[in-house]
Amino acid sequence: MRRVRRTSASIIVATLVVVSIAHAAGGPTRAEYVAQVEPICEANTLASQRILAGARDKVRQKKLASAGAQFIRAAAAFGKATGEIAAVPRPPADELKLTKWVEHLRLVQSYLRKAGGALKNGNRNSTTIDVIKLRSAGNAANNVVYDFEFHYCRITASRFT
Repeated sequence: MRRVRRTSASIIVATLVVVSIAHAAGGPTRAEYVAQVEPICEANTLASQRILAGARDKVRQKKLASAGAQFIRAAAAFGKATGEIAAVPRPPADELKLTKWVEHLRLVQSYLRKAGGALKNGNRNSTTIDVIKLRSAGNAANNVVYDFEFHYCRITASRFT
């Protein structure tokens, strides 16, 4: 009986050592990853709200160049945040999923910038198309990481329009 306990204890200790080594070498857990990227997304959400304040009214008042400049600034801020997110170490099990998510975030930034450029040029039709693509890319990004249960990293239509 004593031998069984010693063997069991040895197996438990060995398992804990292996798990801790694998964890240390393998990157963060999903919860740790979420805890690292949510503050980046929160800061970007607040910055986007500040940058885009009044843009909708400017579009209604046909001050398209001014609204376009706001969209372009928001795209730059979003791109900076996306770069920061891309630099965060990822859980190995979610590497492919998170790589795809970052690709979608870069698409969101691209369409945000294109919409701003179209607004600056006074092309409302092109702006509409780019905003639709922006929303679609945002939805695709959300779908990829749905099971992460992000709050601030979740892209909503109201965030940019």
